[in-house]
Amino acid sequence: MSGTLLAKLIETDPILRLHCAVARDGGPYPAHPVHGKATLVVDLDDVRDGADELPTSLARVFRICLDRYGIGMSDPRFEVAPGGRATGRVVLPDVAMEEANEERARRALAELTETIALLEKTTGIQAQLVLATELRFLSARAAALLDASGNGPAHTVDERQHAVLAEVLRRVAERARLRRADPAIKPPAVMLDIDMCALDPRARVVHALRAVGVDPHELAALPSYHRPAWDLWVQEADVEIDHEVFCRALFRPWENLRWDTPVPGLARFVWDVYDAGGRVIFNTGRRERVREHTEHALATAGITGPRVAFLRNDRSRPVHELKAESLRTFADLDIVAVFDDICENRQAMAKRLPDALFVAVELPGYVHERPYDGAEVVQSFETVPRCARTARAAKLPALSHANSLAELPLAEMLEGRFALAHAVRLSERESLEIVSTLIQGAERAAIRTAERAPRTDDLAADIYHLLTRPQFRKGARASYSLAMARREIRPHVADGAPIPIITRGFPLKFHYNKLKTMGSLPDLSELAAMIRLRELQRTVRRIYPPGLAITVLGDGNHFRSHPRSLLRAYREKLRSYHALVGETEILTILDLNEVAEQRMGPSAMRQHALLVPRRVAEVRDTLAGLDIAATPMSALEHATLRTARVIGEALPRFESLFRSLMYTVSVTRSHSAAFARRVYADLFNLADPALAVERRAVLVRAWHDTIRYMAVLWVDRELGFDAAMFAHQIRLTPNPRGGCLGFTYLGGASVLPWHGMAALDALGQVSTDFAVSLLDQGFVPAYSPLLGPDQPWTMVPVTATEGGRLNDGFRAAVRLRHR
Repeated sequence: MSGTLLAKLIETDPILRLHCAVARDGGPYPAHPVHGKATLVVDLDDVRDGADELPTSLARVFRICLDRYGIGMSDPRFEVAPGGRATGRVVLPDVAMEEANEERARRALAELTETIALLEKTTGIQAQLVLATELRFLSARAAALLDASGNGPAHTVDERQHAVLAEVLRRVAERARLRRADPAIKPPAVMLDIDMCALDPRARVVHALRAVGVDPHELAALPSYHRPAWDLWVQEADVEIDHEVFCRALFRPWENLRWDTPVPGLARFVWDVYDAGGRVIFNTGRRERVREHTEHALATAGITGPRVAFLRNDRSRPVHELKAESLRTFADLDIVAVFDDICENRQAMAKRLPDALFVAVELPGYVHERPYDGAEVVQSFETVPRCARTARAAKLPALSHANSLAELPLAEMLEGRFALAHAVRLSERESLEIVSTLIQGAERAAIRTAERAPRTDDLAADIYHLLTRPQFRKGARASYSLAMARREIRPHVADGAPIPIITRGFPLKFHYNKLKTMGSLPDLSELAAMIRLRELQRTVRRIYPPGLAITVLGDGNHFRSHPRSLLRAYREKLRSYHALVGETEILTILDLNEVAEQRMGPSAMRQHALLVPRRVAEVRDTLAGLDIAATPMSALEHATLRTARVIGEALPRFESLFRSLMYTVSVTRSHSAAFARRVYADLFNLADPALAVERRAVLVRAWHDTIRYMAVLWVDRELGFDAAMFAHQIRLTPNPRGGCLGFTYLGGASVLPWHGMAALDALGQVSTDFAVSLLDQGFVPAYSPLLGPDQPWTMVPVTATEGGRLNDGFRAAVRLRHR
């Protein structure tokens, strides 16, 4: 590969752009936006300061070059700023880069390992830990080039395994969706076996082999206790060992069962099933007497208070028969998939669960029986995470399209620590040009949409057609049918009056843990959301000049309490954006509680204020005895059932509210986004002593916030709050439901403006995403005088920047998304 082509890759690949450059004419290219051409390219021996970033940068550049482009990293140097401090960027020489083959890849890995080991002496960063982190989830080809033994740092996940686990999660999500529409449907669940499935008994197997006089290091593979697999192992290993003697050493004393370790990916898989709306349950051949030992081992994966069907201590019948009978224990659940390493177990359960997907688990390093039932096979519970490290070349930079932080593989995401060095500084003129471009684009879109719309004798139907265009509508039209629209639109059309449209929104930027946003003020996403409402207004006025009376009710202090100073600053900045888009000519922004007092009267709001603490106390009493900080999943499951019995099914489920609110809770022990990412990466795992205290604190705060939120919803329903506030008006909502017009502010963006950050995607379209994902993907901050120097106005692809400026062509292409 030529140096010129390598330079092109660095220009177009955001991760390479952030972490490395090509040495050309004695200096790195492209020039560093902060240090410009004053940087030096030096050897490792000349680095005297700031080397802490280098191990990660080296390993990351090595991985991207090999895994994404199939080339080897050759003879790297390091960029040093004036004063002798390393910037952290790797500089590759402007010479031909060879296509990687097995010999070159392994030689390069050996050199990389040696270099990082040298850096370890000055940085204290462990070379093996860096390599293990950066070389995870490689493509199969790259992993094979680096490591034929399977014992090195290279790590890959089989594509078929990924597909099987993804299909299980899809089935869970689909059943959960059906259940949201019909609560009578049973909750979906995934069933796991424990031995050789959820838990790996490798330490006990090694112990048992030594106890019977076999050196495990001399074996090509380890045995399983299950007789068919054992017989295969005996045949392949050519040894003579009494099976009963081995099993006695394997299972006794019972205390040794605590040695078992979670199978890789188990914690994340359990979390993904939970986030999809399901449950993970366990059906084991273990006996009741080892419950405590089993729960101890599962707790190391963050699975506390698991629902497990054990067998009686005095069992005498075959395990597969008893496991099939144990299914009755889970009659309240819809079991969509079953994982078990033993074929006869799967077959016995399949007779009672004909619609479930059965999956065989074959842990690496063991001899297994052949899955003669035709089940799909997995070796672990790992899937390939969607993040910058694993993305293919054409997929970056990209938005996550995640609806929740729970969907993101936080543990695998890059921290984006180099993004600030590449930050863009927009001038006021450039910022206003972007606003003007967005407004003009929205005006043209309004004209185009209205001109293309069919015109009939039914003006209400024509207006409905415009309201449900793809750039405005979210969800199915059935949520707000033409018949509903006619009832609400026709009276106003008959009077020649503006059609009242009302929505809640713009509460506050949820910045508390720095994973969603990088500041508390409204950014370009809120401004663009107003421009979208302006477009809606202008579109309707093209066929109905009185237009719409759009009212946005800010609910920042209705459901939860926030510092007054934050609310005041947010609303002041919102007013300045409102002025830019046309103020009350386009829409009106009011405070929800103030409007409620006007419409319902002061006495009703005083009653509201008195009732909320009472309902908070009632919800707390309902949840007495549940401990979110001890057994999170179990506590949430029981909390949902209890509150539904007391309050009814009309309100959102406790668990759903909690899962939404827990990502808006601050992490108090550190203001670092990196620390918050570690806390939230596996929030329900309370076994990690370094993070357990903070995770418990987050869970408890979210628990109390959920109780308060549910109490307010309860009181709102009692006092007829929605009926008083939204009657005789079309209600827009970004969360489609019956009787409301589903509305998308930014054309398909998964995250609401106040739950994420503004971002310009690779095409220049304004959208939103979570800060942690944007930094992972290679987006960098763009600051504007319209917001100030302390918070990015938007995030932009680093590939659209040069020397701290946004490319003119990219800036001119900024627009709202219309599909």
